[in-house]
Amino acid sequence: MTDSAFPSKNRILVIDDNPAIHADFRKILKGPDELSAGLDRAGAELFGETPRRVQPAGFEVDSAHSGEEGLVLVRKAQTAGSPYALAFVDVRMTRGWNGIETAARIFQSDADMQIVICTAYSDYSWEQIIEKLGHSDRLVILKKPFDTVEVLQLAHALTEKWRLALEARARMDQLEKMVAGRTQELHAANEQLKVEMAERAHAEESLRQSQKMEAVGQLAGGIAHDFNNLLTVIRGYVQYLKMEIPPKDGVKEALHEIDVAAERAATLTSQMLMFSRKKLLQPRSLDLNELVTQLGSMLHRLLGENIAMEIQTVGVPLFTHADPVMIEMVILNLALNARDAMPQGGRLLMQTAGMEIKAEDCRRNPKARPGMFASISVVDNGSGIAPEILPRIFEPFFTTKEVGKGTGLGLATVYGVVNQHGGWTEVESTVGQGATFTVFLPMLAMQPGLASSSTMKAVVVGGTETILLVEDESALRSLTRMVLQRQGYCVLEAASGAEALAVWDQQRTKIDLILTDMMMPGKVSGRELVEKILAETPDLKVVYTTGYSVDTVCPDISLSDGFNFLQKPYHPDKLIQTVRCRLDQAFPAPGQSGPAEN
Repeated sequence: MTDSAFPSKNRILVIDDNPAIHADFRKILKGPDELSAGLDRAGAELFGETPRRVQPAGFEVDSAHSGEEGLVLVRKAQTAGSPYALAFVDVRMTRGWNGIETAARIFQSDADMQIVICTAYSDYSWEQIIEKLGHSDRLVILKKPFDTVEVLQLAHALTEKWRLALEARARMDQLEKMVAGRTQELHAANEQLKVEMAERAHAEESLRQSQKMEAVGQLAGGIAHDFNNLLTVIRGYVQYLKMEIPPKDGVKEALHEIDVAAERAATLTSQMLMFSRKKLLQPRSLDLNELVTQLGSMLHRLLGENIAMEIQTVGVPLFTHADPVMIEMVILNLALNARDAMPQGGRLLMQTAGMEIKAEDCRRNPKARPGMFASISVVDNGSGIAPEILPRIFEPFFTTKEVGKGTGLGLATVYGVVNQHGGWTEVESTVGQGATFTVFLPMLAMQPGLASSSTMKAVVVGGTETILLVEDESALRSLTRMVLQRQGYCVLEAASGAEALAVWDQQRTKIDLILTDMMMPGKVSGRELVEKILAETPDLKVVYTTGYSVDTVCPDISLSDGFNFLQKPYHPDKLIQTVRCRLDQAFPAPGQSGPAEN
């Protein structure tokens, strides 16, 4: 910091009612005037001496002839930004304030100004001055008559002291500002660190929950696979017995109840597969606005009259690539979940939106990712979800409802379906104020050609071709063989991939189609079996079956349900339709995916 940053240190004010005193101070503090300098030179020449060169002190001196006038000058100098460093104040003045009162007023007005009281001890003693003005390091007593050197020394010393005091305070102020700024930066950094730590903790918790859900999903998928095999057998034999028993027989009604129960069980396993992302999708391009609007009337009936439902859609289409049936199920489950949270009635808002998710938006949810997404939000003003329950709401079979009031698979299905579509679900809730479930799905950049959603009812037709049936479950293999044989097909059986290769080696010229499970014990899976056979006979027709999902066992094979793929459990009629469709090389019904492999 340079001296130029401070006011001039050379400004001195003399307050005295005697004009002669002002002249003396000016001569001392500003240097001799031309007349005095001329007399000095003449005297030196007269006595043959070298004239003295007097260096002017260089102080800027102002005069005031009363205390009141002096205070006015002090305040003007402060206002102008050029304050006085020092004031010489005479104690005894004939009008107005005396020197003691003047010094006291100046001290009150200027907290930095140095003051020299010019006095004879006959006026006031040092003790009396201190009693009136108090102890101060800015106060000095100059005894009259004063010496020129003494005045100059005081002027230089006190103005320098004044300058150093200002500089020290300025540096201290600057340091305090730097400390305050740094403190503010540290505080901001600390707050940001707290936010980042909270976000990280939330992300870690979300990741643990995601991993937990993934593990539960794997378990659910395995259970569903085993159940699907059993349910396929149960429903298949029920259909067989219904065809064999006379219509009036009472057993037929019992068989119907068994079939209904098995169908309900199949629905549960289907939901388990959707939760574990192991169910084959039939995606197409669809507008979420249109889908939500079309569901409106049905949802009104399901929710009941005591719930006011409102649908808000954005003014532009929100296209996404998704299975409309699955997304409808997601919306339905969220709406029913909201309804159950408002047993006394309430308000349900369903709204769509399109948005860009940025990298910083993904901190809260590890499944989120940057890009353009379409969202569906279901908002209720019901009972809300307790914080300790919130992390578990998507777990399969977890429910807070009474026994018999829910399976605990509704939100699990939402979780699985949305994840399988490459999206994610977020939940916000406050106990007693309701909950908001928001589903995010990848949004298409432009309107694609929409496939027709109409379906065609297939006719069950048999045939005489030879089918190689490969299935490790003996009960299911027997049932499938019986169903195919009843339709006229010739069936060759194998319980494993290795056994199927042996049958193929012996009967390859007769076999028209292979119907194989994808996952079988042993060294040769259904996938490997087909690869070996197709390497020899590329035109051979194939239909795959599994209780798992294709994206789990064969993610790189393009399959179409009802054409070259059968998801267990399947109805006997679906089996016959699929086999016939594949043998005839017919394309699937509109709305389904086209064939891509044998």
